[in-house]
Amino acid sequence: MDNLTWLNKHMHSHLSEAARERRANRDLDLAGHAATAPHKDGRGALELVEQAAEQFRKIEDQAHEFGIRARALAEEAIQKLQLAEDTIQALRDDKVVAEASIAQLHDEVRELGEALKRERARVQAAENRLPQLELRARTAEARAEECDNTLSRIEEAIRTKLLREGSSANRRAAAA
Repeated sequence: MDNLTWLNKHMHSHLSEAARERRANRDLDLAGHAATAPHKDGRGALELVEQAAEQFRKIEDQAHEFGIRARALAEEAIQKLQLAEDTIQALRDDKVVAEASIAQLHDEVRELGEALKRERARVQAAENRLPQLELRARTAEARAEECDNTLSRIEEAIRTKLLREGSSANRRAAAA
């Protein structure tokens, strides 16, 4: 409400200054008329009173019009001030919302950064285990090949033995 107090003081100051100017103009007008109308029978005084009354009516009309304009300007200024205050409040509210969003995004970025660090550690651990796994795979392949070779030799030995026993049995059967 400091703005309204300032506006009120400003308008009073402005109105007082305008009233002083009107009084000075009126005094000049009355002084000019008084010097030009000296009548002995009182008609001059009556004319001066009528002129003064006319000047007062003009001044009152001007003051009334000025008051109306001043009130209209004051109301317009108050409306603009209220609109500005409403805008400022809306901007403050938007700022609070924006700050909350920024804080939330900051937290999310921090969490994503931590998740990225964990994932990088997992990838690094997997990369570190890769040579061991490759060595184990080569070893397993070599053992499988060795087992295949051993199995082939066993099969060959079995065939050879069966063939020998089969030929011995055939020879025995033929000899008998």
